[in-house]
Amino acid sequence: MNKHMTDFAEITLELPREVDEEVAGDIEKESVFVSPGIERIRVNADGRTARISVRPGVSPDEVIVKARRYLDVMAKQLSGFEIKVFVETKRRDDGPYQTNVNEGLVERGWMHDYGKGQVAYTGPVLNLARLINERAGELYAKVFNAKDGHFPAMIDADTLQKCGYFDSHPNAVTFVGNIIEDIDALEEFRLANSCSEGAHMPPHDHVHIDGMCLNPAACFPCYPTLTGRTFKEGEAYSWLGRVFRYESRNIRGLDRLYEFNVRELVFVGNEDYVRACRGKALPIVEELAAMMDIDCKVQTATDPFFATVSAAKKFWQAAQEVKNEIKIPALGADGDVKQLACGSINLHGNFFGKRFDIKDADGEPVQTGCVGLGIERWVLAAFTQHGFEPHRWPADVARKIFG
Repeated sequence: MNKHMTDFAEITLELPREVDEEVAGDIEKESVFVSPGIERIRVNADGRTARISVRPGVSPDEVIVKARRYLDVMAKQLSGFEIKVFVETKRRDDGPYQTNVNEGLVERGWMHDYGKGQVAYTGPVLNLARLINERAGELYAKVFNAKDGHFPAMIDADTLQKCGYFDSHPNAVTFVGNIIEDIDALEEFRLANSCSEGAHMPPHDHVHIDGMCLNPAACFPCYPTLTGRTFKEGEAYSWLGRVFRYESRNIRGLDRLYEFNVRELVFVGNEDYVRACRGKALPIVEELAAMMDIDCKVQTATDPFFATVSAAKKFWQAAQEVKNEIKIPALGADGDVKQLACGSINLHGNFFGKRFDIKDADGEPVQTGCVGLGIERWVLAAFTQHGFEPHRWPADVARKIFG
């Protein structure tokens, strides 16, 4: 156990049923949203019991009811669906995976970690991020004739609700707040910060949430621009999106950021067109992985839905095979290899067509799909697999990123 965890009281609870490693991982990751009094919940190796780390000063009785309710709903997740692999690349570099990549990038001055899920980067990291984004954009234009675009980083809450995000991922939403339009409230805030050493936040009743959010999914801002349109043929759109997902205590380096970049592709049309687009996206992922000479798989997967709806929504996604995830091996904090989700290829059915009144040539709601590439995670995975020395990278890539 980590030294900082020794101050936490621990209680052990039995799970309603034995869970596998996949469900256990979901339980731990999402446990940061159960209660302010709970630091983390970890499933024991037996898969039958879980350890609840309770924060100092909090009575176990205050959190045990929520912990039990959380474990009950998360244990309902069904696992064991067949994992289908559609793409697999193997790297030629026979060197070992690099440990402590985040720390190594910071030490070299290629990255600055602000510590709150935000990073700044320059040099080889910036060059690689640009290369991934630009190459993906070129391939999307070539293969899909995708129209290039740009969308804002903020999104209206009504749009997020229409997209179903509040129902599926309420824990990840970030609302934009402003100090109320009141001269006394504004002056109080100004005076509190005029000579202070650190920032003083306004009281809650002085903050107005006006219905704007930071965008948590790159594809969402596209659909309102298509409202009322009829697509006689399919069309595709591509852009670099700025994405924000609140991750609480799960934040760590490039592994899991609060603010990150996604190269997005959205395709809109009838079912045949959309499914054909999903098929065309697979060779593009393979080409990008081969360009960087990295181990990579594209396989069936599900989203990390909020606990109370997770079991039902994950079952539907797995049964319908509507989500393919791009998995690229990296190293965890313990040095073990983990499969890092670096993007996804998704089918939405006619969900967005219905919600935004977008129709096909027959007057029916269009089908949509999307591909999202998490740029920073691709960067992390590539540095993990090749390290910091140019000679281990493919020559063309090394010239472009190291100079």
